[in-house]
Amino acid sequence: MNKKPSLLIIGNSNVGKSSITRLLMPNPRKFKGKTGKTPGSTLLIKSVSQENLAYEIVDLPGFGYILHSSRRRSEHIKKQIVIHIEKHHKDYFCGLVIINVLRIEDELEKYFFQNKKTIPLSFELLSFLREFNIPLLIVINKIDKISNMDKVKIINLFVESAKQYRLNVVHLDKHELYNDEEIPYLDFSALKKTNLEKLKKIIQQLLNQIRS
Repeated sequence: MNKKPSLLIIGNSNVGKSSITRLLMPNPRKFKGKTGKTPGSTLLIKSVSQENLAYEIVDLPGFGYILHSSRRRSEHIKKQIVIHIEKHHKDYFCGLVIINVLRIEDELEKYFFQNKKTIPLSFELLSFLREFNIPLLIVINKIDKISNMDKVKIINLFVESAKQYRLNVVHLDKHELYNDEEIPYLDFSALKKTNLEKLKKIIQQLLNQIRS
């Protein structure tokens, strides 16, 4: 039996990775993954597959915002993620980088404005994944928690800051599927299922691309 292609889901802790995984499942009730009420609750590297799903999903453990966690534990998780990507990157036809819109300003303030020698975690992750030529989609989750005006302001800040690290981030609607110089993003709400169909469509397009 041929192994299914893999979809990577990655991001900091408590950004909604498991919730998004559940939304992509044909039978979400059969998905036993944990949702993000407890930051860092997904601790194991696991593959999720269902009969009616054309690909399998790998929901990597979150890092960066784990409560009651030592720095050593956090660094251990990041190391395991790096090792996994280095070993299995050819298995992935797409990588979803999940970002919590509520944390963008704090992250940029902490890592970018206060200490320019330190790269923000989200940009560090995107730069790392690009080295392996995995087609990426940034999913900016939890937009239901803020006003549209704040959403536009925060996402613009993210896009402009990304340029400092030579990351050309554009909205999915403006992205050309075969343009490797851009990283598309999609504003999203797992709770309200905002843009869920768009997310499924781009995943299907990338899946079709590897089959053609």
